[in-house]
Amino acid sequence: MNFTQRSHKLWLIGLLLVGLFAISRLFAGSSAMLTMWPALEVLHAPVQWWQSVDLWFIERQKLQQQYLTLEKKAQDQAAVIQEVNSLREENRQLRNILEISNIIGYRWHAAKVRGRSPEPMSQRLILQVPDVSKDDVIVSSEGLVGVIDTISSNHATVRTIFDASLAVPVTIPGTQLAALSRGQGDSLSINFIPLEIAPRKGQVFYTSGAGGLFPAGIAVAVITDVQPIPGQLFAEVSAKPIAHWQRDSWLAVASQLHSIQTFTTP
Repeated sequence: MNFTQRSHKLWLIGLLLVGLFAISRLFAGSSAMLTMWPALEVLHAPVQWWQSVDLWFIERQKLQQQYLTLEKKAQDQAAVIQEVNSLREENRQLRNILEISNIIGYRWHAAKVRGRSPEPMSQRLILQVPDVSKDDVIVSSEGLVGVIDTISSNHATVRTIFDASLAVPVTIPGTQLAALSRGQGDSLSINFIPLEIAPRKGQVFYTSGAGGLFPAGIAVAVITDVQPIPGQLFAEVSAKPIAHWQRDSWLAVASQLHSIQTFTTP
């Protein structure tokens, strides 16, 4: 409703009121006034109706404005709550990362996750982190993630344990078992496990430290399936990573404090 239309309607209401007042004054105190009163009520009804409609529109606009204001406040509060929860989760990850920094021989520092590769067979990560080197080990608060592959301007690309080109020497604590974990895109395959000492489903592999690249004692994978290979002395063992780095915002980098022999993938 624009200003011109509103003005015309107010003028119409005013004229009707003036006319009704004049008629009431003309017939005031007479029986004719009683006779004319129903007609006056009929004439006055549109005025009352218009006033009610106009008031309804005004109240409706006020309610709409109040609703929009409350909706904006609710959205702002939801954004604040989401940010607080995100900060809490990041703080939890950082505290857990600090707990794994007691492995000696390495310098540990935190790295912010800035991107994730869409490639399903490698699932590489991009970290924002200074002062790192190729083959530095990447660990989450839960377990092994991978190694640094390339470095560029305070950023590093991580080759995760899902990558088939990365072999991790693993073992099960308390046993003589020694094997290699290889990436299969979305799972892990544990190679060179003799059938007679094959582990059970649910057991966890840890880094053995063989080759010198990975610190010993970091959780790598949990066994999901064990099957004998027909006609061979080895078992086919499938596993999944312990670490769930796909949802982590912070990871830990372990940089070697001294030069040691690097494990070469066969």
